[in-house]
Amino acid sequence: MNTITKSILKFIFVFYIIVNLLPQDVLIINAATNTTVYDDSPMLEDRGNMYYVQTVNGVKNTFNIYRLEVATGNKTRLISSKKDIVGMMIHNDTLYYNSHEDGKNTYQTQISSVSIDGKDKKAICNGYLTSLDDNSIYYIVVKGETSKLYKRDYDSGKATLIYTGNLTFRFLKNLDNTMYFTQFNETTSKLTLYSMMPLQTTLSVLTTDKIMLDGSEKSDPTVSDIIKLNGDIYYQYGVYEGSGLYWNGTLIKINSSANTKSIIEKQVCEEEIYHNDDSIFFVEMDSSKKHYQYSTKTGKKSSYTYNIGTTESFNILGDKTYCIKPDGKELITVSCFTSGTNKSNWIDSFIKISYKQKKEFDYITSIKKYGNYLLIPVKCMDYKSTEVWWGKCVSVIWYVADSNGKILAQF
Repeated sequence: MNTITKSILKFIFVFYIIVNLLPQDVLIINAATNTTVYDDSPMLEDRGNMYYVQTVNGVKNTFNIYRLEVATGNKTRLISSKKDIVGMMIHNDTLYYNSHEDGKNTYQTQISSVSIDGKDKKAICNGYLTSLDDNSIYYIVVKGETSKLYKRDYDSGKATLIYTGNLTFRFLKNLDNTMYFTQFNETTSKLTLYSMMPLQTTLSVLTTDKIMLDGSEKSDPTVSDIIKLNGDIYYQYGVYEGSGLYWNGTLIKINSSANTKSIIEKQVCEEEIYHNDDSIFFVEMDSSKKHYQYSTKTGKKSSYTYNIGTTESFNILGDKTYCIKPDGKELITVSCFTSGTNKSNWIDSFIKISYKQKKEFDYITSIKKYGNYLLIPVKCMDYKSTEVWWGKCVSVIWYVADSNGKILAQF
């Protein structure tokens, strides 16, 4: 048990510092040179504000939560903690966050809160925050070989035990006001997907899958993502394999009207289910150039080809697919086209970012969407460094753009 948690932690604990590479046409968000915002750190958007975790590197790291008002460039530090911030959620002008002692077991976390103006700080309870609704906080407490799901009333602080499971039990997603959880039973080889709506006090079994393992897996089976399109539910289960922890998933459809279940695709290599309002997009294992589109309306699958350059990243965000490419000199270019096509409606330079690059370093780019904003982290890596075997991260800079491609701010 806990193989996936231990393995992922091994790969994501990379230490790096932020550098002062600032273009002239954006609002500048100053930061000290010994600080950084990890590209996998918690982040969220709420009413035009970005919330992110900044790490101040030192003998003992400090972790700060900032609120960035994108329209003005103003930022406010909400809290500063010696504990690593590993999750954040917002409800009714209050930010709830998870923290744990840096380098220790992430399961043993503390839930705290702070108002979005940085006041009224509170320590709430121990546990891993999973979801919030209008009445309660939902969290998981791990002790020994069991995981327990609780709901805690905001006002009274009364905690109610909802479910007791094993160490593979985890929160998956809050979707359309319904919470989803997943758990694997090694004895029965069954992976179960649970659901629960607000005000309920018990989990309901949505579906189960029997998964036969051959011993090559590097993790217990789990459900990686779930979505709802045109009334039907789609989810993906699988395992991590190989020394690189590669995802091997199976995409499933639950037909709501007929109450039937069918396999859409096996050996999907991405954990997230990428989609727009009508289609799901995926890549099969060992097929980096050939991409597939599954129509949720017709049930038909089609393919399209897009060749990705060695320095180029490829991100599907709804109706648009984005390609981010450093030119090796002074520019990061973001292009885009209609998702599920062979570059239909291609926009060659949707976003241009002034960024001086050095030949001795590699630059890793991607694009994420939070609310109405596009966020582009640019990570500078030194793979020749002997300090760490996986390569030293020299810097990370985040750029914030609107839906029209205009850079608004950076941090």
